[in-house]
Amino acid sequence: MKYLSKLAYQRLDDLLELLAKQTTPLPMKELAKSFSISERTVRTDIANLNDLLSNVGATITLLRGQGYLLTIHSKEQFNDWWTESMTSSESFLTTSEERQAYLLFLLFKNETPLSLDDFLDRLFISKNTFYSYLKIARDNLLTYQLKIINRPNIGFELLGNEFAKRQAISDLLIEKDLQEYLVGFTEMELALFDNIDLDILQQLELESLEPLGLLDSDYYHKNILSHFALALSRFLDGHVITDFPVRVPILKQEAKDALSRFLGEIDRVFDIQLTADEKEYFTYYLALNAPRLVETELTSTSSTETAKTLVEELLQAIKRTSNFDWVQDATLVEDLTSHIEGFINMNLMEARRSNPLLATIKKSFPQAYDLCLTHLEILGEKHGLYFSQDEVGYIALHIAGAIERNSVSNNRKYRVILVCGTGHAMSRIIEAKINKNYQDILEVVDRLSYVELQQCNLSTIDFIITTVPLKQLSIPHIYINMAKLDKEIVKIENFIANFNKVNDEIYSLFREEFYFYGDVENKEQLLKKMTQQLFKLDFIPEDFHDSIMKREAINQTNINEWLAIPHPMSLLAKKSTIAVAILPGGVDWGDGDLVKFVFLFAINKENYEDIEEIYSLLLELMEREDIQQAILQQSDFQNFLKQIKQL
Repeated sequence: MKYLSKLAYQRLDDLLELLAKQTTPLPMKELAKSFSISERTVRTDIANLNDLLSNVGATITLLRGQGYLLTIHSKEQFNDWWTESMTSSESFLTTSEERQAYLLFLLFKNETPLSLDDFLDRLFISKNTFYSYLKIARDNLLTYQLKIINRPNIGFELLGNEFAKRQAISDLLIEKDLQEYLVGFTEMELALFDNIDLDILQQLELESLEPLGLLDSDYYHKNILSHFALALSRFLDGHVITDFPVRVPILKQEAKDALSRFLGEIDRVFDIQLTADEKEYFTYYLALNAPRLVETELTSTSSTETAKTLVEELLQAIKRTSNFDWVQDATLVEDLTSHIEGFINMNLMEARRSNPLLATIKKSFPQAYDLCLTHLEILGEKHGLYFSQDEVGYIALHIAGAIERNSVSNNRKYRVILVCGTGHAMSRIIEAKINKNYQDILEVVDRLSYVELQQCNLSTIDFIITTVPLKQLSIPHIYINMAKLDKEIVKIENFIANFNKVNDEIYSLFREEFYFYGDVENKEQLLKKMTQQLFKLDFIPEDFHDSIMKREAINQTNINEWLAIPHPMSLLAKKSTIAVAILPGGVDWGDGDLVKFVFLFAINKENYEDIEEIYSLLLELMEREDIQQAILQQSDFQNFLKQIKQL
C-alpha cells in the first residue's frame, strides 16, 4: 500500500531513513541503484532533503570519492523533528484544502480500499469532518462520472473509467501554480509519479519529440510531459485504459513518426508493452496541447479559412464597438488566426483545454478579456463554435498584446531577452509593455521559453526579463510576476528614467454625484440605484441597465472576490463617467464573493482607449490593502479621491 510521504514525496523518506542508519558515506552509484533512479535524480533528492534539514540541525554532505553522509549538528533538534515527522506521516497537512486533496490522493493511489479508521488516522480529523470532506470529494468527482463507494467491512473505493480517473487526477490534484508547475515537477506530481524516474522520461520526450517544435511554450510542453508521466505511472501500477471514451485525432505524419519512436523508447527503457488504448492516450494529449500537429479533415471549408474569417469578424466587431482598429495589425492577425485554427482543430477532436492562467488574465488584462468575451459569444454561435472562458482567456492575451503595441517605437539600447513559460501570446504582451514604457533604452532581442533559454548563447545579452523564476544564470535577470504585470515592470529601475503616471484627466471621470457609500440588499438593487442616478443626470440612455444585466448574465464582472467593474455590452454612454459604490459590508456578486468596491463604467466610444489607464489604476488598488482600508473607513467622496490619487 502506498502513502503520500511524510516529507515531500515517498522517495525522500526512504532516502533519509537509509542515510540515518549509515555511519559511513554511501556512494552515489549505490543510491542510484537502490532506488532505480539516475544520478541526477539522486542529486535533486539530496538537495530537496538539505532544504528540509537546514532548519532542524542536520545536513547531508558529499565527501569527495566516498559518497553522501548525514551529519547531525544538533541531536536534540534533529531527534525532535525526526520523531514528529516519522510518527505523524501527514504532518504536512496544515489546511482543510490540503487534507481534502490528500483524501483524493489516497483514493486514487491506494491499491486496496481504505477503512474509515485508515482515513481518520491519516488525515487527523474527526468522523464528522471526514464525512463533510467525503461529500466535497463526491461532488467534485461527479463531473467525471466517478463514484466513491463504501463496502461494509472492506472500506472506501473509487469506481469508474480509468480515462476519467486520469482526467480527475490532472484537474483536481496537479496544481497549476504556474511558477512551480513550469520549472520541474510539483510535490504532488512527485508523490503521484513516485514509481517512475521522471528525469529519464523527460530526457526521452525531449529527444524523441524535439523535431515537433514543442518548446515554444513551457506551459503546453509541461502539460504534455505531466500527462505522459501520469499515463506511465498508472500503467505501471496496473491501472490500464480499456475503454477510450473520446475521439482521438489523426496526427500529421511527422508527429505520428516522432510519437511512435518515443513510445518505442518508453517500452524499451521501462521494460513494458503499452497497449493500443494507452498509445491513444499519448496521442490524444499530444494533440490537445499541440493542435497544429493534427491532420485536419478536408471539408468544404478548411479550418484555416474559418479561422481567417472569424479573426476578421472579431477585429471588425472590436473596431465597431470600441474604436480600436487592429484590422491591419499583421502580427495580431497572424497570431490570432494560428491560435483559432488550433482551437477549431480541437473542436474536431471534441476536446476542451483548461487555462490555468485564467484568473491571472482576468485580473491583469480585464479590458482585453472583456472585449473578447462579449464578441466571441456572438461569433461562436454564428460559426457553430463554443468559446469557453478558458479559451476566451487565451485569445484575450493576443488582444492585450495589441493594446500594448499602440505606442511602440524602435529606438532602443540595452539588449534584452524575455523568458516566458506560457507561449508567444503572453511574451508579446510583456514585450509590448516594455517597448511602450522603455522604448528609448531597451531592445528586445528574442522571446524564449525556459527550455529554449538553456540552449541559448547569452554573450551579447545585457539582461533577462523572466516570468519564470530562474536560479542559476550568468547574466543579470529580473523576475516579473505575471499576476501584477504593470506594477512589476516598474522594477526595471536600473535601466529606466520615468514610468508613465496616470493622467489627472482620469480622476475627472469620478464625480461626487455618482459616488455611493453604504450597504445594499443585493447586487441587482445596487446596479439599479447606480444606473438610475446616471440616467437622471442624462449620462446614459434608457436601455443602459438592461445591457449591464445582459453582460452580467454572460459572465460575472468581478475581477477578484471584492472588486467588480460592471458595464454594458457596448459603449452606450452619452457622456463618460465612472460611478463608484463603496460597500463596507460587501454584497454577494454571485458564487458567494462579497464585493466591497464597485466601479460602474459608463464610457462613450471617444473615451474608450483611455480605459486602459483606469484598469491600471484598479489593478494598482488591488495590490494596496492600506488604500482599500482607508477608503472603506471613511464615507466621504473627497477621501475616496484623495486615496485614489495616491495610487
